[in-house]
Amino acid sequence: MKNGILLIGDHQKDIESRAKSSGLGFMVSDEYDLPFQKTLILESGTRVPWDLLPSAWNFLNRWDMATPLWKYGKTARDIGTKEEREITRELTLDLRVLVYSHELLFVRKNKTGAAFLESWLGEIARGPEKRLAFLRALFLIKPKLCALPVSWLAEILKGSKQAVYRNPRIRRGGGVLVRVDIGNGRIVKCHPGDEERIRAFHEQAKTRKR
Repeated sequence: MKNGILLIGDHQKDIESRAKSSGLGFMVSDEYDLPFQKTLILESGTRVPWDLLPSAWNFLNRWDMATPLWKYGKTARDIGTKEEREITRELTLDLRVLVYSHELLFVRKNKTGAAFLESWLGEIARGPEKRLAFLRALFLIKPKLCALPVSWLAEILKGSKQAVYRNPRIRRGGGVLVRVDIGNGRIVKCHPGDEERIRAFHEQAKTRKR
């Protein structure tokens, strides 16, 4: 099958049912693999941004991988142990970089995608912090990676109703995502009020690639 979801960890029947009704392949495993031509490697407990999947499959026509950034306020120097940060710094030379959400990883089945997974698993053996291992594998394999906004994680907002009420962005958006044109026919979604920040992020990404 061309597109599908590989669920890592515990089986979730709701995801399997939704995947099959959407015409997607579905597998559950404890091992990272590429069973489909375009695979969403999803770690158990992570929500699927179903309405964004068509965009993700389209990205994989041009990119080897696509995955969201984890948190805008966290860099590689903020996570892991001192020893593993040093291992990462020796390889990448700089820890002042954002890290990625491996929990929602889109990978194209090609030599580069397979090489990345193999390298990533090897780096995890050197240190248990998957996000730092992910960065090291990126440095070693250098796949074409499409960095997606944090909003792709579709995280459930936590906290009391009172806390939600105090947050003007949540009140304004009501949890509904809006479409943002980032150029070259590409559309992403974000929370209302984040549009300019998302556009600026992608403009900076384009500049870095030149």
